[in-house]
Amino acid sequence: MIKLTLSASNAKILVVGSNSGIGLAFIKKLKTTGAQIIGIDIQATSKENIDLYHCLDPRDFNAMQEIAKTTAIQELDALVNLSGSINTFKTINTLSIEEWNETFDISFKSCLNSCKAFIPNLKKDSTASIVNMSSGLAFIGQKNYGPYSAAKASIISLTKTLASELAPQIRVNSLAPGAVDTNFIYEGDGSTRINLEAYKKMVPLESMAKPEEIADLIIYLISTSASHMTGQCIHINGGAMML
Repeated sequence: MIKLTLSASNAKILVVGSNSGIGLAFIKKLKTTGAQIIGIDIQATSKENIDLYHCLDPRDFNAMQEIAKTTAIQELDALVNLSGSINTFKTINTLSIEEWNETFDISFKSCLNSCKAFIPNLKKDSTASIVNMSSGLAFIGQKNYGPYSAAKASIISLTKTLASELAPQIRVNSLAPGAVDTNFIYEGDGSTRINLEAYKKMVPLESMAKPEEIADLIIYLISTSASHMTGQCIHINGGAMML
C-alpha cells in the first residue's frame, strides 16, 4: 500500500464545505493523519469533531476575509474548496436571473471567494496546495443543470489560472467526479435525481463513486506524493468519461 504523507505531521487544512458528504468523508480520513482541521460551512455546527469550525456563507467575501485575519488560520498547508449545490432544475431559458445566481454563486463564487481570502494564509514553501471541486458536468451539456455546469467549468479555468500565478510556491488542482453517493443526487423524498441503473450501465466499472473514494483523491492531491502536479483537473468517474 502506498503511504501518502502530508507536508507536516500536524498539517493545517482548511475545508470550505466541510459538512458536505465528500467533506465529511475527507475529514474522517484527515483525522487519521494527525492534521489540524478547520471547517467552514453554512450549518450552525460541524457534523464532525474538528479543531475549529466557522459557520458562515462562503458567498460572503467580507465574512471570509474577516475569518482569514484570525490567528488560527495562518500558515495553512492546504485549502480544499468543496462548496456546490443546485436546487432549481430548469432550462436556461426558463431560469430567472436570481435562480441562476443562487446556483452559480454557491458553486463557483464560494470557491473564488475562498481562494482570494485564504491564499495569503497558505505557506509559501512549495508544499502548500489548493484543491477545488469541479464536476464531470462541466464537460457535458446536461439539461437543466446550466448554472451548475457553468460554475464547475469556471472552477477548472480558475484552477489553471491560479496554478500559473502561484507556482512554484503553491500547487493548485481540481477534480471532476461523476455521480457520487451523497445528498447531491437525492430528492427530499429519498428518490434519486438520476436513473442509477442506467447510469451504472454506462460506467465501465459499473458503480457509482463513494464519497470516501473522492476523499482519497483529495488526500493524494494535497500530499507530497502529488508534489509535481499542478493545474490539473482529475476525472474520477469509473470510466464514464474518457478524455
